[in-house]
Amino acid sequence: MEKRALRSSARLAAAQAAATSNTNPDNDKNTDTLQSTASSSASATAARHRALYKPNPLTSETAQEGITRRVKKDAQLRKLRREELVSAKRYKRSKETEELTGDEETVELEKEQIDSVQALLKSGKKSDKTDALKTLSDYLTSYNDSKDLQAMVTNGDFMKIIEGILTGTDAEEQLLAASVVTNMAAGGSAELCDAALSTAPHLIQFLDSQNIALVDQSAWALGNIAAEGPKLRDRLKDLGALPPLIKLLESKDLNLVQTVCFALSNMARGEGANQEELVKAGLLPSLLHHLRVDTDPAVISEAAWVIVYLTTGPDNISAQLLENRLIPLLVAPLKDFLDRKALAIPLIRALGNIASGPDNNTSALIHEPEFLPSMLQLIQSDCRPVKKESLWLMSNITADHASQDLIKVIEAGFIPVLSQIVTHQNFDIRKEAAYSLINLASHGPEYAKVLPHQELLPGFLDFMRTKDIELISLGLRYVQLLLNSGIAEAPTMLSEMNGVDALESVLVLSEDRDQHRLASLLMDTYFGENNNGSRVPTPIPGTPTPDHHNPGSDSNPQSTLDGDGSTALPPQYLKRASLSAAV
Repeated sequence: MEKRALRSSARLAAAQAAATSNTNPDNDKNTDTLQSTASSSASATAARHRALYKPNPLTSETAQEGITRRVKKDAQLRKLRREELVSAKRYKRSKETEELTGDEETVELEKEQIDSVQALLKSGKKSDKTDALKTLSDYLTSYNDSKDLQAMVTNGDFMKIIEGILTGTDAEEQLLAASVVTNMAAGGSAELCDAALSTAPHLIQFLDSQNIALVDQSAWALGNIAAEGPKLRDRLKDLGALPPLIKLLESKDLNLVQTVCFALSNMARGEGANQEELVKAGLLPSLLHHLRVDTDPAVISEAAWVIVYLTTGPDNISAQLLENRLIPLLVAPLKDFLDRKALAIPLIRALGNIASGPDNNTSALIHEPEFLPSMLQLIQSDCRPVKKESLWLMSNITADHASQDLIKVIEAGFIPVLSQIVTHQNFDIRKEAAYSLINLASHGPEYAKVLPHQELLPGFLDFMRTKDIELISLGLRYVQLLLNSGIAEAPTMLSEMNGVDALESVLVLSEDRDQHRLASLLMDTYFGENNNGSRVPTPIPGTPTPDHHNPGSDSNPQSTLDGDGSTALPPQYLKRASLSAAV
């Protein structure tokens, strides 16, 4: 049984997506494909039909075409990686900068302005120095892609000035310098982050300060540096950042706790994060304490982000968390987050990571009283990222083996809602709902028969007419399950809804050999040609007919869809990972 695994993508990417979730719902990449894909003519010749569905060799791309495609894909992945990385960081914005942020056209930063700031920094006057630090912090927020600005900031002389301020005695200047470092690390430039790293020993020392504002800003800067990637994150750990950060979770200042959770979540994220190191440093008691006693949604959300990354680590960490009643701690606040949009995402994602584990985890979630009612509302959220995360979680829930658990899901009213989503939403949302319905149907004919196939089938046939390999696979799997469900009218239903044309379109649009093979075998098994070359439904081997029911016959007939002639249809309960699970 295959499961959809853990999610650990960047935290603020979800918040940014939520901010734009009210865009035109008709904006979908596959719309043009559907509109442009014409159905095959019913009167086409037998030769054309055979050419489409018989397993002919695929036309191979040239070597140069393959190289070009891979280069383009790699560039897209690198761009996505950078966007996720930047979204995991936060700028320190002044009031003036926030007021200027809007639709106004950004004016290019002049080199004279940069030189002026640098001159003020070298001034012996305190007022000049503080003004320069404030201005520079704003410049790093608004003009982080300025080459001249980056050149000045990464210059060794500039960093000596910043480190001189940090090692000085003026608390105001230290706070402003820390905000400059925060925005340096937030800019997304590896050079800026490397320069910011040089200040890390001073920032870590400030974590023990009595100046709460300086402590908060230092933790913020360290969180941004850690978000740059494994190399800088591990360097911070080597410098001793973890113990003082974890100790700060004991603070009574909830704003500080929120910032510390942000920093710790970035310490726990990414490849080779070694989450066990955080656990051994004493993270869990203080972190779980905040989930138990705090009522501030922002603090709960930040603490949940740490949980998200911990639950992507070794299984023993998840086991410790579950032993400390993590599931009730995450489920209880859900009802209060229904209208909180992006703040709910870490709670949902952490629960999804738990559900992607053993089935006893899934069962524990289902039996938590508030879980299913809350999820039924969350999958209908008007916030796209929340809806998508919630549907991903439910797809892991429906992969549970236990029939009594699945019955609870069905009785809670999920099938009508999922069916509405899979037929009326955008393709990315429909895809998430499709996994849940297919998982339910994969548990056997008795589950497949409760689905409203007359409503669902057109939507899944739409999947098969796209060029998206995942959507095509879902469409084929649904058709496969429907035809093997023991529903006698299934082939006729498929034929009347132009299902044969959809299967043929897979052979035309898909470049995947396995999809070609499955589409051909479905057509060969369930549809035969008449004398005109048109395809007509044929009886399903072993399927009881309305006029002929043998009580002793198998109610779950299988097709010969395996290349070895086997009649077994392997269950496919799908638990999936995020594309950015290693981020």
